[in-house]
Amino acid sequence: MSEGIITTMTIGIHWGIQIEAYIRDNCSTVYHPVGTCKMGTDSMAVVDPELRVHGVEGLRVVDASIVPTIATGNTNAPTIMIGEKAAALIKASRI
Repeated sequence: MSEGIITTMTIGIHWGIQIEAYIRDNCSTVYHPVGTCKMGTDSMAVVDPELRVHGVEGLRVVDASIVPTIATGNTNAPTIMIGEKAAALIKASRI
């Protein structure tokens, strides 16, 4: 086994379970999910550049999930901007 690699074999099964329990009890996310809804025109994209869901008429995604990676700051301002842009796109499509 390579030096520096820690496995449940080297630290013991019970210790591995304790580590998992500690992580589950003490760690959390920052609740800023992004990047779950790719925007683009390729086959992997969920929405087009106007935030319309591919293959579903009348549905748009207007939240931080279209942001490809999390910002170094809070996601509130970018999400507001996405909402403002979506409102402008929807308004322009109805004129």
